[in-house]
Amino acid sequence: MRVGLSCTDNIKGILLELFSARNITIEDSSEVYVVEAGSPVPAGKVSIQFELGSLNKLIGLLDMLSKQVDETSGTIIGKSPDENYEIIPHRQICFFEGRGNNIFCITKEGEYRVKEKLYELEAKLPQNAFVRVSKSFIVNIENVKQIIPWFGRRLVLKFTDCRKEVEVSKNYSKSFKEFLDM
Repeated sequence: MRVGLSCTDNIKGILLELFSARNITIEDSSEVYVVEAGSPVPAGKVSIQFELGSLNKLIGLLDMLSKQVDETSGTIIGKSPDENYEIIPHRQICFFEGRGNNIFCITKEGEYRVKEKLYELEAKLPQNAFVRVSKSFIVNIENVKQIIPWFGRRLVLKFTDCRKEVEVSKNYSKSFKEFLDM
């Protein structure tokens, strides 16, 4: 996470240390600024203003924001067909598919078996990117290229980097459309 900083010199060292411990880097070109009360507020930027007495609240807010950034840039560990373990970033995942007792993570590079069950993945994955579309599938909406209306209120999803298609079942069609505000 990157933020700008506008504060007095006597607190700057403390803030830099707190930010560094949370993998927050200081950049003057950032759209979001942390501003100590009484310091200049940059024009045209989103600013989080704090007083020295409320430093703990600021730290709590930054912890929460940096955790959300981490969740969207997370990974899954999958086992490839040649029995090697791969670390797969969320952004590369097209969908998860349940086949029998196994769950597979499908990417443009191939498919990987994962140890989690679909309901565990559903709870673990970022709720703003992954959505359940049937009893057997969870899709990464960020990699969906096309949504095609199909027979009987069903939908077919085509992906950006994957040749396979996934069908949104009738039972999940309404919640999927709500997820997308369709």
